[in-house]
This record gives sequence, C-alpha cells and structure tokens, in this order.
Amino acid sequence: MGKIVTTPDAVRSTVERAPQRGPCRRVLMASPAHFTVESAINPWMQDGSGGLNHVDPVRATEQWNALRATYERIAIRVDVIEAPPGLPDFCFAANQSVALPGRVVISRMATEGRRREVPYFEHWYTAHGFAPVHVPDTIERFEGTGDAIIHPGRRLYWGGVGPRTSEAAWEFFAGVADADVIPLKLVDPRFYHLDTCLSLLDERSALYVPAAFDHASRAVIEAAFERLHAVSDADAANFACNAHCPDSRHVLIQQGSRGTTAWLKQAGFVPIELDTSEFMKSGGSVFCLKQELP
Repeated sequence: MGKIVTTPDAVRSTVERAPQRGPCRRVLMASPAHFTVESAINPWMQDGSGGLNHVDPVRATEQWNALRATYERIAIRVDVIEAPPGLPDFCFAANQSVALPGRVVISRMATEGRRREVPYFEHWYTAHGFAPVHVPDTIERFEGTGDAIIHPGRRLYWGGVGPRTSEAAWEFFAGVADADVIPLKLVDPRFYHLDTCLSLLDERSALYVPAAFDHASRAVIEAAFERLHAVSDADAANFACNAHCPDSRHVLIQQGSRGTTAWLKQAGFVPIELDTSEFMKSGGSVFCLKQELP
C-alpha cells in the first residue's frame, strides 16, 4: 500500500527506498485527426485579442507524425488509438488515464467536453488486456498523467494538486498503484497540469518552473533532485517542462527553449528538438501527446 509523502526529509528517503523499475519502452498516442480549438479551457487557448487560437490541421498532423517517428527512432514502441469525430482534445493522450501493469486508472476529467473522451480510451485498454479501475464518486476530478508523473527508474509518483486533479485523488491512487505519491500544489493558472511545470529526466535530475508551485512544494522538489534546472519564464511559456525523457538520456522537447536545451546538453542529456507549435495552441506539447505504457 502506497502512502502520501509531503516533507523534504521524507521525500529524500522515499526516493531512495522506492522499488526500481525499467525505462519506458512503449507509449500510446492518439490520432490528431479531429484536433482543433473549440473552447478555452486553459489560458493558452486564446490569442492576444481574446479569440480562440486557429489550428492548421495539416501542420498538426505533420508535427504529430514527426513526434511518433522520433519515439520509434529511439526504440520506443508507439501504439495508436484512432480519434472519433467531435472530440477536439482527444490527441492529448496523457490525460484520460494512468496505465499500470495489467490495470489502468480511468480519469475523471474536470471539463464536460473532455469527459466524453474517456470511454474510448477505456475500450482501447480493455481490448488490449488492461483491467480498468474507476475513480470513486467522492473524488471530484483526476486527469491521469497530466498530473501523475512517475519518477524515472522508481515506482513512485509525483502528483499535481490543482484545477484538474483533486488532492483527495492521491490517497486513492497510492493504494491502487501500490506506490508512494508526492503531492505538489499548483498555484499558477498557466500551469494547470503538473506536466506543464515539472519534467523528470532521470533519478536525480529534473526541470521545473518555481513560480508554478507553492513554497512547500518547491521545497520538496528542491530536496529530491541533485540536479535541478529552474526554467526561465520564456522557456516555460515555450512548454520546455512538457518535455519527455523516456530513457534517462534522450529529451524530446519543444524547439526554441535555448537556455533549457543548453543546460540539458551540459548535464549530459541528448535533447531532440521538435515542433509542437500547433498543439501548444491548445496548451500542450510533447508530454501531453503520449501515455507511457508498462
């Protein structure tokens, strides 16, 4: 049975004691066939005049295909779920679930439009041998790996507490996953999911946006990682923390985050810059577009 860990001293020992696990070898991506921006459910979805961002569907498909090809090039298997019409955010496959060995925790999305995505993902998982686990009715909202980020090399989760996931979700999730959870309080509406402001690279390295967290959460993050890069405001707005490092070496990251990319190279990582600018119009980038599969 997992437990909730909240203090800097406890976090240090929790990371050291957590059971080891292997690197990511497989991801699920969702087709962008119907991707567009139809309503503003986060601050990134509107342009400077307050109108909805316009998506170029051809360019979005090209960017999605390039991301898929990049995963395959670094030996990550990509499974794909096809998108039904009428669900414009379906392609952000991080949010509808958390995949565990043999099971999958099904999300309770915070917005009505995105709740309609969840049954399609549940059907996919069931057809591929995962037993669905549903969030209890007492938990108001839980948005999958948008807020549940697994620690590299360890069976341990970092959990966002904010507009998309309730604090009460983590006690339930820790029990289901049989893993400890370190909850972090999100305080900036621009960083509505944990995966927009914290990127875990390897067991001791991470990127983060300090202003996205309350004081106690910053202290916990700073205690846990020996190598921690505070991403600049410019790089944070360029979704640098929505990067994905599946193997503790390659970092798939939105192109143009110069300071973050330079730090990654100096730290011994191999950044792979990708263009996800069409998806950024809806508030997501690399990490949002995939679900790690066990």
